[in-house]
Amino acid sequence: MLRYLVIAAVVVVAAIFGPRLTQKVVDRAATETRAATVRDEVPPPHTAKRTLVIKADRSGHYRTTVRLNNHAVDALIDTGATAIALPAEIARRSGVRPKASDYTVRVRTANGIVRAASARIGDVRLGSIRLRNVEALVLPEGALEVTLVGMSALGRLRTVDMRAGTMRLVQ
Repeated sequence: MLRYLVIAAVVVVAAIFGPRLTQKVVDRAATETRAATVRDEVPPPHTAKRTLVIKADRSGHYRTTVRLNNHAVDALIDTGATAIALPAEIARRSGVRPKASDYTVRVRTANGIVRAASARIGDVRLGSIRLRNVEALVLPEGALEVTLVGMSALGRLRTVDMRAGTMRLVQ
């Protein structure tokens, strides 16, 4: 009987912690592979790498100023976010103005599930990095406090590397 209880306990612990641990291992391997690949590649001489280096703040988050359609916005780099996520007021100031009927995308936030509007940002700049026509989500008033730079932008970069409290973005 004790053997079955031990086996059950191991299965429960594996079910709880296994997915997170597996994801961390996969993410780390992907980051190391991507970093190794970038180091091994030699870009053509006429293209310069555009790089942004960000130091983590006291809470371990990577914050920077991003320019959205030439409007400076304080933002948080969030590799867990699918897209750039904008509070409604920031979106308006950046020239992104969805209609009320556009809020149809269900989004899970720390505050629960809300409906967001799908949008495109014509020009996104992270330091010297420049991206065009980037997918974004506009969240309604009160649903989001800070702009999140998610994978719709980060996924278009050559390298996203985090080590020892420093994030390096390379286009």
